[in-house]
Amino acid sequence: MIIEEDDEIIRQCLSGDTDSYKYLVQKYQFRIINTCYKYTKNIIDAEDVAQEVFLKAYQNLSTFKSSSKFYSWLYRIAVNTSLNYINSKEKRKEKETISEENCLIDMNISNDNPKDYYQLNELVNKLQPLMDNLPDDLKRLVELYEIKDLTYDEISKELSIPIGTVRSRLHRARNMLISEFKKIDDEE
Repeated sequence: MIIEEDDEIIRQCLSGDTDSYKYLVQKYQFRIINTCYKYTKNIIDAEDVAQEVFLKAYQNLSTFKSSSKFYSWLYRIAVNTSLNYINSKEKRKEKETISEENCLIDMNISNDNPKDYYQLNELVNKLQPLMDNLPDDLKRLVELYEIKDLTYDEISKELSIPIGTVRSRLHRARNMLISEFKKIDDEE
């Protein structure tokens, strides 16, 4: 069970095996970056915010209550961090405007290496059109399961379809995405 895997990784982290946290990052990074992107509307900002999300989650791992899903807790951190980022960005814009008016432009020099973003940008650029090309019913299922982290049962209730249908349609959507993704990779 996915939840049990998360709980086990969290236990390992709290017991001193901090390297095991990378499995949670790998498992949820795409969903968290996608969540952050919905707020920041910029992939580089979304990646920065997502990195902050995982750092905050790691620093506060001991406060996580295993009675809830880890992803739900992480998602909440992502939304709050994204909103804080947007608010701080707006404040920075205000300050920059004031500085520009006073001819005191504060240059923020970034040490970010564009190569670090290339692979993730490439993946997002490949996956998004594939998601957009899925039939609407399959796209909705993938979003509910992969992005909103709903269970099969929750999706079944939300869409008023049997759980077996949820499973089979998700399986079909995954196969379609994998097939199309392989075609893109073969062309390159």
